[in-house]
Amino acid sequence: MSNSRSPFNGINGIIGLVIGLFALYVIFNIVGWIFWLLYKVGWLFFIASLFVDRTVFTGFANSIKGLFERNWVMGLVTVLLAVALYPLTGLYLLGTALFRKKLKEKVAEADARQNGEWTDFEEVPREPTDIDIDYEELPPLPPPAEPLSRTSKKDTRYDDLFE
Repeated sequence: MSNSRSPFNGINGIIGLVIGLFALYVIFNIVGWIFWLLYKVGWLFFIASLFVDRTVFTGFANSIKGLFERNWVMGLVTVLLAVALYPLTGLYLLGTALFRKKLKEKVAEADARQNGEWTDFEEVPREPTDIDIDYEELPPLPPPAEPLSRTSKKDTRYDDLFE
């Protein structure tokens, strides 16, 4: 005897199963189309990341080189995955390059806010300027203090011991 409250009974269960399978089919087709498109334009991501910031590309290559030196199996797996999934690797490099570019701009803005703008040059007149500012004469320096002597007032003959 089956329980009548089960959602998998009768026609409702079949309809739910069909709708679920159709949703999975649509999702897989959309993801497949997106990856097809990424594989067609993936090489553009690499070129764009090189134009935006080439140090991202060299840093990625150096990190893979370091991984090869530490563990050659993981380095080989990483290279194979990076080559097989080159659109995702290119997107990663492009995203990192754009992030670094934006970060450099924000650092420059913060530096300009804190330290002010730098001028390219400033024209200085050749003639000396006459500044009419009254200033006070400083008092003369006090006489230098008498240096302290190492000999004391008492005659202890201590220094005679070292001769």
